[in-house]
Amino acid sequence: MPRVYGITIPAGLEIIYNRTLKMYDISVFCNVGKNRRFLTRRQKYNLRDFSKLIAIARVWSDLTQEQKDVWYSAGDASGINGYALWTQDKIYRLMNSLVGNATPSIYHQYKVGHIEVGSPANSVRLSEVHITPLALPVTVKISYKTNLSADGGNPYAKLILKSLRFFSGRNIEETEEIIFDLVGGWKTEEIEITSKEGILGGWSAILELNDVTGDLYFDNLNIEFSGTIQNEDPFCDSFPKYWAQDDVGGGVTVESIYCPDSVT
Repeated sequence: MPRVYGITIPAGLEIIYNRTLKMYDISVFCNVGKNRRFLTRRQKYNLRDFSKLIAIARVWSDLTQEQKDVWYSAGDASGINGYALWTQDKIYRLMNSLVGNATPSIYHQYKVGHIEVGSPANSVRLSEVHITPLALPVTVKISYKTNLSADGGNPYAKLILKSLRFFSGRNIEETEEIIFDLVGGWKTEEIEITSKEGILGGWSAILELNDVTGDLYFDNLNIEFSGTIQNEDPFCDSFPKYWAQDDVGGGVTVESIYCPDSVT
């Protein structure tokens, strides 16, 4: 039989009792423990981060409504609240001694994928392979900025969606492409696939650069079907973690970086 104990709190001491003691699961253990009055070093360190949030909230309150609306629009592009995006971005800038505020953009937010091709390389190929079948309709979208120079007879940079389908006893491999400008400011390109005959199979996303040197920045790489984004890391927080590096030679850098102010 369980033992049941009680305690009578003298009048006027309820607040002190509640601040000092805490109850655990009274239906099982009936334990009483003491709340901490002193902070560990880790807790003190975390408090410094919390103090940054207070400062950031004050800066946000000083923005005009027009400036806030631009942040909300930028957040919508990546499925995050505009104030949350502002907070994430501002904390990064404070922790890395970057002065001022970032310029919010509907094309990129916080971190972006970056591919730099330098001598002796002039080509790159990365692929993200999925064995689950496509389901129509499929939307492929990417935002990007390029500063590439031709370094060979067939210069190009593109995003490829390669897919497999089974029709009339044949295995058919098909590709859909978004071809990037070699030089250009931030823009968004999109393709939509609405119909295919046969049974759909697995698919791959491929980033391919050929006979070029220079930089490609990209973000918001979304391959969407069945109502959700199906590719890994669409907002480039961990690029190229989920990509096979099929052709990444010496002189090539592939990374996820905080978008420099100079390429905004």
